[in-house]
Amino acid sequence: MNKTPLNSEANEEALQLEEAEKKTAEKQKDKKKRKRPERKPKGKKIPENETEEERKEREKKEEKKKKSKPKDIKQATKRLFKYIAEFKGLLIIVALLVVATAVMGAVASVFMYPIYNALGEVAAGTMGNQAAFSEISKWLVVMAVFYIASAGCNLLYTRIMLHVSSRTLANMRRDLFNHLQTLPLEFFDKKKTGEIMSRFTNDISRVSDLVSNNFPTLISSSIQAVLTIGIMIYFSWRLTLTITVAIVLMFAVVMFITSKCSPLFKKQQKAIGECNGYIEEYIKGIKVVKLFSQEKITKSQFSQLNENYRRTGVKANIIGGFMSPMMSMITRVNYAIVVFLGAYYVINGTMNIGALVTYLDKSKSYASPIVSLASCYSSLVSALAGAERVFEILDTPSETDEGKATLVRIIRNALGEAEETENSEGEFAWKVPTESGSDYIPVKGNIEVKDITFAYVEGTDVLKNVSVNAKSGQKVAFVGSTGAGKTTITNLINRFYEIDRGEITYDGISIKDIRKDDLRRSMAMVLQDTKLFQGTIKENIRYGKLDATDEEIIAAAKLANAHSFIEKLPDGYDTEIKADAANISQGQAQLINIARAAIAKSPLLILDEATSSVDTRTERLIEIGMDKLMENRTVFVIAHRLSTVRNSQDIVVLENGEIIEQGNHDELIAKGGKYYQLYTGTFEMK
Repeated sequence: MNKTPLNSEANEEALQLEEAEKKTAEKQKDKKKRKRPERKPKGKKIPENETEEERKEREKKEEKKKKSKPKDIKQATKRLFKYIAEFKGLLIIVALLVVATAVMGAVASVFMYPIYNALGEVAAGTMGNQAAFSEISKWLVVMAVFYIASAGCNLLYTRIMLHVSSRTLANMRRDLFNHLQTLPLEFFDKKKTGEIMSRFTNDISRVSDLVSNNFPTLISSSIQAVLTIGIMIYFSWRLTLTITVAIVLMFAVVMFITSKCSPLFKKQQKAIGECNGYIEEYIKGIKVVKLFSQEKITKSQFSQLNENYRRTGVKANIIGGFMSPMMSMITRVNYAIVVFLGAYYVINGTMNIGALVTYLDKSKSYASPIVSLASCYSSLVSALAGAERVFEILDTPSETDEGKATLVRIIRNALGEAEETENSEGEFAWKVPTESGSDYIPVKGNIEVKDITFAYVEGTDVLKNVSVNAKSGQKVAFVGSTGAGKTTITNLINRFYEIDRGEITYDGISIKDIRKDDLRRSMAMVLQDTKLFQGTIKENIRYGKLDATDEEIIAAAKLANAHSFIEKLPDGYDTEIKADAANISQGQAQLINIARAAIAKSPLLILDEATSSVDTRTERLIEIGMDKLMENRTVFVIAHRLSTVRNSQDIVVLENGEIIEQGNHDELIAKGGKYYQLYTGTFEMK
């Protein structure tokens, strides 16, 4: 039941007053916020009078520092261990071998104690030379056996860890590469190629160091440190108290130097990356450099980069170089103190010569495992950060595909019924699941774009209510300025991106109901940027149909008018294509690209600026080939050269994502609109 106030005017005034009080309170809060000084983060000193550039640089450094450390060490370790756990049995063997290596190495040195005692007794005259020689020889043999066994265990576990490391990294690379195949095109649009490549190189290399080196080092150094300290305590707990101070001091020095070195070595890696990048860019652009006679400026720029790398490298290595002298100084000072105190204990009779010499021998080596453990820390953090970056991509959601209709080949039996076949000469058909079984719909290439709207970024529509109808065998052209949405339409047809609003049907079936692999297999696409892989011309053409025969390859090349120039090459179809197709012209590369599309014999063909990189003569050859290729196929053409779209049955003129004109060449010329202006040159397409 609704309640109505007795006095509506009074009630309204009360509400207005309440709102006014709220606004006043909000203003007072804003004033207090403005008066309140900005809180500085704890533990960080922000310099006063900091400029905007300095603030950005500081934030940039802080961001880099965050990236060098894993966000969740526990989670990264857990996931990395899942890869290593596949070799759990081998890791247990490695752990036992590492323990055996460390124990035998530490125990072997203890056998010096009876040797020194025997020598002391000979000097004191309490043992004969022959007996002393026999005693010493016995312990030397035992010590040699322990050292050889220790070396053998070391060699064995190193070999096993190399196998575990290589297999673990191979599995990680495999999973990373396989997962990349499942990611949507949107992911690659947002990520730089170099950033993705760094996951395969730098990040996985860090993990390699962790698995092959740090894992055994952590175990062996820990055991060596414990055993060494234990043996030293056994021989003299008093002297060991002195060494404890040195151990704490060593840890402090190692951690301090490591914290200072890490960012400097990162700068060094960045500097060498800049040098390598500049060299690569220079080699690729050598023709332009020489054409404009810019050798001097190029040398100057490289000298600056090279000098920057030298400076950062020297600084990093100087600070890093302090580690060894500092450790040596602490060890030697401590050794001198131990010798003095040890001599005092021997004189007082609380310690014998053998125990002192053995103790002094162990005191020389106690620093080594401690330094190794401290050094492992930074490598461990770096490796886990690298692993986390790999897992970041592995956690990226794969491209979703809920389509059920599949592309098959069929033949008709005597009754006219469709039957699936593996024969490549069979007719393409869509296999659509139904309640009673499956329906086979012949692939004709009828594409209907129904009132679609799409935006790459929410709120900024690239296409607005676009509708196009392409029937089997028709050639439909998209014309318009750069950014008008031409390529976007074709990207939506092959489901590189999903439609926001509207629908696209393929032979009456919504493309959302067709499996993506089968949808894309039903069409061939020739892009503006030619992409040929390293290999022979024959292999590049066969990429469109992996089971194609040599005869089919030649037929496809003839169809694309590429056969004549291929035959003139030294090795013909077996000519090796170099990186970036550097040994053939751009036009020839495009003809091979078109032959690759032709051999697929797909019902739908998309040409995205396919002739923009070729000369007029080659363009004419392509057009002749295209006329043959387009027979019984639906063709979408995107072109800036309007001469290539004149014979299209339907020309769609786009501007700012909307269709402003549509019709064939003669109809659009007769209208005298935008297409007429573009064709006659009164308006330049940008």
